[in-house]
Amino acid sequence: MTDSALSLHSTDQSIDSSPGSKVFQHVRVAIISDAIAGRNGVGTYYQDLIQYLKPEVDCVEVIGPGPEKDPQLESWSVPMPGDRSQRVSFPVKKTLRAKLDAMQPNLIVIPTIGPFSYFAWKYAVANKIPFVVVHHTNFKQLLSMYWPSIFARPTGWALSKVYAMVMRQSAAVAAMNSDAFEQAQWMGADNVRVMGTPIAPCFANVPATEPQQKPNRVVFVGRLAAEKGISSLLECVRQVPHAHFTVVGDGPQRGRVDACAAEVDNLDVLGWKDREDVLKEMDRADILLLPSQVETFGTVALEALTRRRYVLVRRECGIAKWPSISKGLFFIEQNETIADAICRLMEMDGERRNQIAARSWDATRDFNDYTVRVWLRFLADTAFGESVTASSAAGESVGSQSEL
Repeated sequence: MTDSALSLHSTDQSIDSSPGSKVFQHVRVAIISDAIAGRNGVGTYYQDLIQYLKPEVDCVEVIGPGPEKDPQLESWSVPMPGDRSQRVSFPVKKTLRAKLDAMQPNLIVIPTIGPFSYFAWKYAVANKIPFVVVHHTNFKQLLSMYWPSIFARPTGWALSKVYAMVMRQSAAVAAMNSDAFEQAQWMGADNVRVMGTPIAPCFANVPATEPQQKPNRVVFVGRLAAEKGISSLLECVRQVPHAHFTVVGDGPQRGRVDACAAEVDNLDVLGWKDREDVLKEMDRADILLLPSQVETFGTVALEALTRRRYVLVRRECGIAKWPSISKGLFFIEQNETIADAICRLMEMDGERRNQIAARSWDATRDFNDYTVRVWLRFLADTAFGESVTASSAAGESVGSQSEL
């Protein structure tokens, strides 16, 4: 990484980055996504983010597939390869174009690769509107978990080539952690900024209580898919019968999870739930388990910290790359099973366990404020032609991960 990317806060700020700045009142942002709203990490991310952006900017809207197909917006769809609980939807171009024409955005955000984002890219280029690419997903790594290498490698290569081309044409790229930052630079992106993850207001605004002194209730929230570590999770359920596990989510491995629940007494499977119900289940639990092998950030881990739950993750999880948050995480080490890690956490001295966890519990509000401030600054910079790699923006870059 360059020295400028690693710099800490610069006092030379060309744009006021605090919420309420008049500059933001002229920003009109269209976020065009292929992710189903609320059904995966990307779909949830922008639902949460726009709740903080709306009071500050002129206009912001997420346009893309919803949980139920909208025939006015979606012409047809096919199941996602490897996960029939997700779908790839093709837009009704006339409707999507009319929405964008009416909105008159001065910035377009593209967080996915798919039919909706392809239309957004072509629309932005044709209308000379600056656009931002958000680097959420490592396609090569993800495809290798679902498909044989004979299919995964060429498909991943092709997607990476397309992604790199779009990044190079973009006004800027947002990355979800330092690894994604480096990957975006390697793919040829010139202007890259690392962005945090917002916390859904429903998690942040409801008072939280601390877990019980002898924690034994574990919750998993997420897609039931290979990259989420479902096999390891089910092994843990069988190996730790004195702990109770709740699984919230749906996906291609739902059948395996249901089959396990039928054989043991310490596992409840609730299926997909809305955010309010997820909040309730999280508050009932003591430990949030996130054993993912591929996790760009791990929004649910941040939400659990906000609810003052113990969070157990792998060190590869994106949230672990933000020092202020990782200081209070508990980790599944490479030389131990998930069951070993769960038992170690449950058997830890209660006062010591809370001292560690509080490092992250007490940091979540500042982290959220930072994320919103940097997103606002990033959108304004890009919409109005400021370079996100200029000295005025250097303070809110990769180096900020070291500070926060």
